[in-house]
Amino acid sequence: MTRPRLTRRTLCLLVILAGAKSIAADPEFNYLLHCGGCHLENGGGDPPIIPDLRKDLDYLSLIPAGRAYIVQVPGSSQAPLNDAELAEVLNWMFERFYPTAELQHYSADEIAGYRGVIMMDPLKIRATLISQHQP
Repeated sequence: MTRPRLTRRTLCLLVILAGAKSIAADPEFNYLLHCGGCHLENGGGDPPIIPDLRKDLDYLSLIPAGRAYIVQVPGSSQAPLNDAELAEVLNWMFERFYPTAELQHYSADEIAGYRGVIMMDPLKIRATLISQHQP
């Protein structure tokens, strides 16, 4: 029995698919794909409806209710990413938008613990968190 030969076309397709898989797993790519449409490439969003990720995300990440909020907003909790991929994206956002801050990174387990809660009014919850907890 002879083994089937791989044609150049098949080899090229395999290389492209392997590359696409590695790109799709990149947190920056996932941010652009799943978050950047609303929050923009630079995180600026369109306040007040779409929050600027460069403001208050660092603060929110420091309080337990804020950490939960970041995961539970619909764009995070409903993103077609597994818990580890979502953790990578959120951690990438911390590093990208707050490069000098020492923020605690999310783990996949922490994401899984928060993700099941459905948030009904994210803007109201955000405003409450910011007003109640800001120094």
